[in-house]
Order: sequence, then structure tokens, then C-alpha cells
Amino acid sequence: MTSIVCDRDTVKVGSRVRVLFSDGEDEYTIVGVEDADAASSRISMESPLAMALLGHGAGEQVKVRAPGGLRQVTILDVASIY
Repeated sequence: MTSIVCDRDTVKVGSRVRVLFSDGEDEYTIVGVEDADAASSRISMESPLAMALLGHGAGEQVKVRAPGGLRQVTILDVASIY
């Protein structure tokens, strides 16, 4: 018998992530490319922000390469949408 472990503390596709930027907080849902919708804060797993967040957990700081340069982001909370 095989057991499946679901890690809800790590950012992955299907996670809702609350992050802190230097200018405030935002919340995003990481989704597949075809489901991305910026107006609904659903970001593609291929976006620079999602790629920086994937595999990390709450309390960690990651660096994101943005059009304005490198930004540091703190992951405040991770929740699964499934």
C-alpha cells in the first residue's frame, strides 16, 4: 500500500500565498498558465513571482526578478485551494 503525503506548507500550483513586499501585502493563487487572471490575483506558475515562491514556505524570504529590478518578498502564509 502506498501513502501519499500532502505538504500544505510549501508553495505549489494550487496554493494561495500571502506575501509581504516592501510596500505592503498581497495574496495570490498559483495556477496553470491557462487559468491565470491578474484581475483575480491568479498568477501563472511560469510568472517570475510564482517561480520564486514555488517550493518555499511561510516565513521564508525569496528574491524576485521584476521589471524594476530584484525585489525581496517574505512569504506570510500558504494554504491549499484543493
